[in-house]
Amino acid sequence: MISQKRLSVGLIATTIFLTGATMTLLISGISTVSIANAQQTTAAPSKNVVRDSAIILLEGKSIPAKGFIHLYDATPYMITNGHIAANIPCDTSSVSPLKILIGQAPNVKPAELELVKPLSTPGKLCIYHVDVNSKPGSPITDIAIQNPTGNTMTLPPASTVVIGVNEISPLPSSAGMQGNMTK
Repeated sequence: MISQKRLSVGLIATTIFLTGATMTLLISGISTVSIANAQQTTAAPSKNVVRDSAIILLEGKSIPAKGFIHLYDATPYMITNGHIAANIPCDTSSVSPLKILIGQAPNVKPAELELVKPLSTPGKLCIYHVDVNSKPGSPITDIAIQNPTGNTMTLPPASTVVIGVNEISPLPSSAGMQGNMTK
């Protein structure tokens, strides 16, 4: 005879599995929360609608000179609809020395960030944002923050990157083998 408690736990686990919901907290010292619920769209059968959010708290994290922190990897899928917001150090002209890199590793390049002036404090922290959409021949699977300067940078309080992924598609079979930052 199965106990009521074991039956309830099994039903909860099955329900979570069937809805596709996942939650991850505190990975490798970088706080993230992600909740995803994938479903096939009717308009474009090759795309999946998801809602995956990662909130990365960077206070006190150091990025070595010419180094980066890898923030997100969607491999074996590419991000077809997403958004990034970054609250990062900036100079008095609202220019940040840091870059948000997007693409498919190892082929990543700086995103063209747009300043959110009303929420920024020039000389301290500025908020930037960018939409993330893969294009034919240019899949986006990876997101990183890079310090392209010659000095190690330690990030101040309130430094964050928020990544929202709304839609993904399977990578073309030839592109799927490249998604590794170490190659």
